[in-house]
Amino acid sequence: MQVSLVMQELADRLLPGEEGKESAQLFRVLLCELAAGRPVSRERLAELIHWPANEVAAALERAIGVEYDGAGCIVGYGLTLRETPHAFEVGGRRLYTWCALDALMFPSLIGETARVVSSCAVTGAPIRLTVTPDGIRNLDPASATVSLILPDDSRDIRSAFCCQVLFFVSASAAESWIGTRKHAIAVSVEEAFGLGQELSRRSLLR
Repeated sequence: MQVSLVMQELADRLLPGEEGKESAQLFRVLLCELAAGRPVSRERLAELIHWPANEVAAALERAIGVEYDGAGCIVGYGLTLRETPHAFEVGGRRLYTWCALDALMFPSLIGETARVVSSCAVTGAPIRLTVTPDGIRNLDPASATVSLILPDDSRDIRSAFCCQVLFFVSASAAESWIGTRKHAIAVSVEEAFGLGQELSRRSLLR
């Protein structure tokens, strides 16, 4: 598959249509609140976004995969307080992301630099990098790649896409994983960052 075509298709599929503009606004506010490292109540979201509580509840109901704690507060949606393979440290707060692409795109959405620590999905070797709103720094190893896959029509974006967007220490390490999955490719971390920037840009224009 041609990488540029897959990247464009992903950019088109991963953003909501016209009916999702308001949900995109809510997501950005939720992301910034989660980045503070604490659960977010529905009431807090309604206050920040100036929506009636019932509209916030309805939007969250439509968002498949939102994580809640025992008190009913939100603890994760893309960015999460629960441990995943992708650690995402912001301002000394250790958070996590659902996938490698989240770790690369969220700094531009929250306007903060993140230290990311993950591991190769094949070898288990550590992968470390710093992600600023504008670029990648200190990538180790420099050969690291990211898998991307065209999601199916499932509404559950985490299972259809996020769980298969991973870091690898190199393109060769990704080959065996990519070879067993339809519509999957491996791209450089810089290319994946570029896709994240495009998704962030389109989201912020909504």
